[in-house]
Amino acid sequence: MTRTSPAQFAFSSGEISPLLWRRPDYQRFQTGLAACRGFLPLRQGGFTRAPGTIYRGTTRNNLPARLIDFQFAANDSVVLEFTDGKMRVWRYGALVEDSGSPGTPYELDTPYDDASIAKLHWVQSADVIYFADGLQPVQKLSRFALDNWTIADASFDRGPFRVQNLDTALTMQASSPTGTITLTASSAFFTASHVGSLMRLSPEDNSDVPLWTGNTAVSVGDKMRYDGKTYELTQGSDTGVNPPTHDRGVERVQKTPNIKWRYRDDGTGILKITAVTNATTATATVIKRLPQGVVDDPTYRFEEGAWSDVHGYPSAIEIYDQRLVAAASPADPRTVWFSTIGAFENFEPGLEADSAFAYAIDGGSSVNRIIWLLRGRSGLHIGALGEEYSTKSADGNAAIGPTTTVFQFDSAIGSRADVRPIAPDGWPIFVSRDGRRVIEIKYNFELDANRPRELSLPSDHLGADGFEELAWAAAPQRIAWARCGNGELAAMIHDPSEEVLGWAPYSLAGGFVETTAVTADAAGSYDVLTMVVARTIGGQTVRMVEEQAVTYGLLTGNEPISTAVHFFASSVFAPATPTDTFSVPHLAGETVEAWTDTGDFDGLVVAGNGDVVLPNDVGHAVIGLFDATHRARTLDVQAAAPDGNPMGRVKRLSMPTGIGVHRTAAGKVAVVEKDFPARESVGRPYDLIPRAVAEDLTVAYSGIAKPQFGSGHADEVALEFTPVSGAPMTITGLVPAITEAGL
Repeated sequence: MTRTSPAQFAFSSGEISPLLWRRPDYQRFQTGLAACRGFLPLRQGGFTRAPGTIYRGTTRNNLPARLIDFQFAANDSVVLEFTDGKMRVWRYGALVEDSGSPGTPYELDTPYDDASIAKLHWVQSADVIYFADGLQPVQKLSRFALDNWTIADASFDRGPFRVQNLDTALTMQASSPTGTITLTASSAFFTASHVGSLMRLSPEDNSDVPLWTGNTAVSVGDKMRYDGKTYELTQGSDTGVNPPTHDRGVERVQKTPNIKWRYRDDGTGILKITAVTNATTATATVIKRLPQGVVDDPTYRFEEGAWSDVHGYPSAIEIYDQRLVAAASPADPRTVWFSTIGAFENFEPGLEADSAFAYAIDGGSSVNRIIWLLRGRSGLHIGALGEEYSTKSADGNAAIGPTTTVFQFDSAIGSRADVRPIAPDGWPIFVSRDGRRVIEIKYNFELDANRPRELSLPSDHLGADGFEELAWAAAPQRIAWARCGNGELAAMIHDPSEEVLGWAPYSLAGGFVETTAVTADAAGSYDVLTMVVARTIGGQTVRMVEEQAVTYGLLTGNEPISTAVHFFASSVFAPATPTDTFSVPHLAGETVEAWTDTGDFDGLVVAGNGDVVLPNDVGHAVIGLFDATHRARTLDVQAAAPDGNPMGRVKRLSMPTGIGVHRTAAGKVAVVEKDFPARESVGRPYDLIPRAVAEDLTVAYSGIAKPQFGSGHADEVALEFTPVSGAPMTITGLVPAITEAGL
């Protein structure tokens, strides 16, 4: 028999996969837990109770919603609530009201129904957001004031365009170079879906317009070409020695003799179809003057607009290197379009360094559509259904452009549709196409290339129901919140600089999380997770907007423990005069608990009018739902044996066990014993912090707790911690006394 005290001072790996429970040699076993439900592993090593949520209201008409973050500055952020056909604005826990109708929430009509909302991808630029859903034109949402927003089709009147028509038998001819014109096709081409689409035309040849030559006799009205542009002489009788180079208006190119040229076109023109008469005739508005050659003669050299009702619209959008980038229309699922630098709504292609351009990614034997775009530290990352790519400029001193862009293959994992990635440190983190894994793409110096890393592998069981959404909160902890298919969340603590990676499931007292968003608080000090949580109240489904409270003890300094929020859908009260009656109408009929400055009260039933009465007056109260499933359990305590590994031998936990606590008011700890193949046995829970009978929970303690408990002989022995009411609890270390008792 050997008695040892195997210390565990770090739990930062959180809840690890059952496949690792027999791996004491593995680092994450040494810093992990068998269960961490409702607790958060800390970067510093310990684990603490996860914060609860504060009720803020309900979605519009109790409808399914999508929450979208909008942050103009660190201390100026809102959450946008999109429901079927409407948008509302939440600011720091309250709905923004319509200034023209006080007391009424501000609402904006949008073109998005439930199907569109679920597919939204977006990117923000200052006070504008561009939205893409692959179902309709890209939308531009603009903020002018908290209660003054507009949303409309983005004005992409300069492209992008598809590959030029190569069927020489199919031609187009315009009736005029400007204004409202008639466009005639040589054979059936137009359908009603062409209304609103763009077209770019170029002459088949320029045999009627000579190249500019110097010192050549000309007459006013003559046309000549230089550097691909067409000019018309407006003054002079000789071309002189200076060619025209401008791209708008009239310019004087020579003083003596006086020579002036008018810019006509650059060899291409753009129009927008406004009506279709029949299969060969359409009416259009000229956006960019058409070359005279497409008016005088038909041309097969035309390019249809890439985004239209005919060919569909992009489903992914991003901003990179001062360009708006979009990708993946139904007709071109692997094409990425880049706007002109600094002009997000200009996609007319060109060869200049700042011109717009497009790139179709070669899929080899597959045509996996692009799922998402994300700018990162090493370039623009592109996630597709079956693989991941990245692109950047080949010239480190120049922005990405038509002649500098290079694409590289990063991995063949594939992404889950409609789950937007995050990039907390400039490296994309996304959900794999099977929905069960969370992957990071990061640069590897040894390979001189990006490579994938499966962040969810140590806790792969948490992806069993699929990951459906990711949201990143940088402060006070670095946490990626993953919304799971079972309606719960999974917290991923991620800090590469400290080599910390930990996971923990997070249930919300029976609530089903439908959407999440993270924005900064009013001071810009920390990030707030806002959720729509579907709850059953009085037999009806209620979609509550809830904000996660601050993790107690991380940013709260020496605030009283009564301010800790560990209940869900809770309300926080600080009455001017102590009272025993509070109103929580959103929890009418429910059994709630109260955490107050005089202690805790449980088993309280909320009356039909929303009132809840406490046994005595209090000056501060948190009233909400308690989640009894929350628990943290250690892995099997490892006992040393004199002749090697003790696996398969019985052992016994003895007194005392030292447990490090920090600002902890209360908690329970129990011994868990398991003998194969019998079911596990959870012993009687002991108070983590000893207290007298009926003593109020009003004090938090830090130090070494030594609850007096032990175990019988068992194959495996572990400790399980459970919360008490709304009391804060943080565990910083554990030193058990364990005896190996032989076979």
